[in-house]
Amino acid sequence: MRRLLLAALLLTACQDPFSFEPGNPTKPDPPGPPVLKWPADGELILNYAYPQNLTLEWHAIRGAGFYQVEVHTDSVPSQSTLHTVKPDVPDSSLTVRFSRWGFYYWRVRAASRNWNDYTAWSGLRRFILPNPGDRPHRNQRPSTAQRR
Repeated sequence: MRRLLLAALLLTACQDPFSFEPGNPTKPDPPGPPVLKWPADGELILNYAYPQNLTLEWHAIRGAGFYQVEVHTDSVPSQSTLHTVKPDVPDSSLTVRFSRWGFYYWRVRAASRNWNDYTAWSGLRRFILPNPGDRPHRNQRPSTAQRR
């Protein structure tokens, strides 16, 4: 009996993001959008090696079943600027692989079977992956913008 109860609990806790259908008026509205943690807006990531992995982090929302994450190459999100889209992130972080330097913009929203819709998207944040050709020489000090 305990095993059956445990199995039932595990099955109900694991949510299939593809079975989520927003718009059920009998369910409550979602909470506010996720708050992004890292990288900070405008942050320069001092890693000149490519490809590189970067972990995006945000604050978890109580009751969220999964998160959707988008990374764009322009400040106006669209299909043509999409670098990465992950529709089913179970945790409050995601590691994304980048093979090119440049400006990137990211955002997150949450979903739950207990809400009538997705949350709104978080605010859009920008981070910068540096051009390897701009790497300072060993004896050269980084500019003020690059120091932490």
